[in-house]
Amino acid sequence: MEKAEAEPSASADSARPWQSYTTVYTNAKAGMDGVDKEKVQRTVYEMSKGSKYFENEERKEAFIRQKIDNMRARCAKLSASDISHYQMVCFWGFDKASILALHRLCYSQVADKRILELEATRDLSRIWLHVDMDAFYAAVETLDNPSLRGRPMAVGGMSMISTANYEARKFGVRAAMPGFIARKLCPELIFVPTDFKKYTYYSDLTRKVFQKYDPNFMAASLDEAYLDITEVCNERDLTSGEIAEELRTSVHEVTGLTCSAGVAPNRLLAKVV
Repeated sequence: MEKAEAEPSASADSARPWQSYTTVYTNAKAGMDGVDKEKVQRTVYEMSKGSKYFENEERKEAFIRQKIDNMRARCAKLSASDISHYQMVCFWGFDKASILALHRLCYSQVADKRILELEATRDLSRIWLHVDMDAFYAAVETLDNPSLRGRPMAVGGMSMISTANYEARKFGVRAAMPGFIARKLCPELIFVPTDFKKYTYYSDLTRKVFQKYDPNFMAASLDEAYLDITEVCNERDLTSGEIAEELRTSVHEVTGLTCSAGVAPNRLLAKVV
């Protein structure tokens, strides 16, 4: 029975080897809704064949599969009495069900205690704003060269790209993807070389806006920052949503670029909102 259940999975892996390929592709990025993930994964698989990385990943996958096969072989040798023995083994006079119940109770008590400790120390009185510039490098390049507007474009080259605009993302092109794979996904893709002097200039402009709302804002990168807007909300009697919208408008007026903003009681939640 065990062998019969494993065969369909093995057959599926053989028919679609890219599904077991260890490179993980995600479309969890703005502008990538509707991307055919299987098509992209298949392309990544085909274009990666023959590379040192691909060969190393295949070796690692073969090693893991061998371990699984060995475990299945050992499991197949267990008799019904062996399985019954391990299922009904007693410990301190308790049967398996009682031991599991005791474990659950113990872990539940530890978890409840930890939750109370965290509840007592966390501060939900602050208002944090996370700002992320939209496709920053690509947006700056488009602002500098309007002819790129509406055309699939990526910042980088054939070896690796830093980011892609929304037109390119529709094809599955995204940051940290080798350029030759991106070009395969999108034959019309335009490459623009990186220009960090230009990106730094526009980043400085956005930070001047951020300082008006939080002089001590935390810059996470050239295109990302965390702002504590508690004081400005209280001083101006505005909601966090109103401050966020005002900041986004100010950034656009000063730079010509757009940004996204999330609001929450701490930095982590503000980033994922």
